[in-house]
Amino acid sequence: MRRTLLLLALAGCGDTPPATATHALPAETLAPAAPASATPGPADPRGWFRDVSASSGLVFVHDMGMTEERHLPETMGAGAALVDLDGDDDLDAYLLQGGPFPPGAPVPGGGPRPVDRLFLGDGRGRFEEASARSGAAAHDAYAMGCAAGDADGDGDIDLYVTAFGPDVLLLNDGQARFSDGTAAAGLFDDRWTTACTFFDPDADGDQDLFVTGYVDVDVTRPLWCGERKPGWRSYCHPDAYAGLPPRFWRNAGGGRFTDATRAAGLERPANDPGKGLGAIALDVEGDGDLDLYVANDSVENKLWLGRGDGTFEDGTLLSGTGVDGTGRSEAGMGLATGDVDGDLDLEIFVTNFDDESNTLYRNDGDALFTDVTMPAGLDAPSRLMVGFGTVLADFDNDGDLDLAVANGHIIDNIRLYNDGKRWKQPAQLFANDGHGRFADETARAGDLSREPLVGRGLYSGDVDGDGDPDLLLTQCGGRALLLANDGPPGGALSASVRLSGLQPGTRVLALADDGRRLLREAGTQTSYFGACAPDVLLGLSGAALVELRLRPPGRPEVVLPVAPPLRSGTLRFTDGAQAPRLLPSGTGR
Repeated sequence: MRRTLLLLALAGCGDTPPATATHALPAETLAPAAPASATPGPADPRGWFRDVSASSGLVFVHDMGMTEERHLPETMGAGAALVDLDGDDDLDAYLLQGGPFPPGAPVPGGGPRPVDRLFLGDGRGRFEEASARSGAAAHDAYAMGCAAGDADGDGDIDLYVTAFGPDVLLLNDGQARFSDGTAAAGLFDDRWTTACTFFDPDADGDQDLFVTGYVDVDVTRPLWCGERKPGWRSYCHPDAYAGLPPRFWRNAGGGRFTDATRAAGLERPANDPGKGLGAIALDVEGDGDLDLYVANDSVENKLWLGRGDGTFEDGTLLSGTGVDGTGRSEAGMGLATGDVDGDLDLEIFVTNFDDESNTLYRNDGDALFTDVTMPAGLDAPSRLMVGFGTVLADFDNDGDLDLAVANGHIIDNIRLYNDGKRWKQPAQLFANDGHGRFADETARAGDLSREPLVGRGLYSGDVDGDGDPDLLLTQCGGRALLLANDGPPGGALSASVRLSGLQPGTRVLALADDGRRLLREAGTQTSYFGACAPDVLLGLSGAALVELRLRPPGRPEVVLPVAPPLRSGTLRFTDGAQAPRLLPSGTGR
């Protein structure tokens, strides 16, 4: 973020290809197309997205715990995960809570402490709250972010939750009942931690963990920022605080972790620890090894290039991804990656503060990137916004990745300092033309953008089983929104093919019978402080899927001819695509 007033916070916050194995895909292993009840109908005339929070049963309000002292953690909001936690092959929602601040402060009125909450989905867009029977998942820390992955290797999705205070590892029994496995895992971090992600950079089959530290805040000695007039006190810029370095935890198997930050080459110098708010794993070079990108607040972002053995080298300077195209560091917060221009490599999109722009880095190959925000049409629309959560997903199922951004200022009284700025801001939607140029569809986005919000997290996944990505949006100090995708107004959504159960980080190259090739990566996009659904949705615009080429991290590529060609339905992988055996999905999705 850039400072706009003295002491006023504007914080956000070439390798040889591996050998190829070929496996025929028998027709009888294909899941049938979605049932008629889940077939998309005509587009909703009210707009692209429709708020179904109340009717779905997903009702949640975040408590930011705002105090007169204006502690910086109050501004950050909290994340969520949109993943399958009970093993029934549909998406559940885990939403993180704040609460009275500082942590441990009494609840106003003496009521129960707010907790993180679990909602179990039925695959058709309805949710049942299961927090009371979720065990340790009903956690009452001042939570920030979460990562979703199989920490202990037992085949189900566990959760790691960061906080202003001690983090926690929540181990899943496979039925969405959780136990606190933090101490047994050897994990301990009681700093202010924010973004986190599970990934497998050493290709040993288990999930390691990367966690960003943010800044060192002493709540017993709060700083005063802003003018010393009643109602004018504000939140301090992160420049007022020392940064906290990240940590990399190596999974030793069975859910036991060791601190391998230094051994992995990810240790930051004491005078430049970083101020991380975003972290995402991706293969930027297409070499089969997972790399790591970190969005830092007001200091240089970092691109760590994986060597395939769990160690990394700093590729930031040559890559061009540490700063924007003018050489400025920005307020990196939310992250999304994907092939936005159809050239079969992965771009990086970063959300930033107002008076900056959000930034799209085009992948030029060999870990070299160019800031193409302006020619992509994404510069001007983001200049007045404070961007947080972001998603690259094919919202209209036409085969390219569209973009959504959740916005909201961090200063509740920002109008006192600049009457052209607002605390609550509308989310934005952009449609891709297939070549990486975006048209602003915010005016037609329906309930996604109808109401200004203090937006923070934004996560995609097909929650209602109709074959297109829906959205979950969290706010700082406000209600969460579940937004059903009804398609572009005046248009209709084509069918899609869903790939479920792929090993996280698997590179997917899909070939259609009209000659198109789509590149996707399986796994949970982190957005801001959370986890999107790990499934791959292939929108084909009426074409049919004829071949899949799958490459899990550090493994040979597997080629799967699809016979007969598939226009819709679900392919469920039960073995991470290393020795593929495909089964029909469960009903409802």
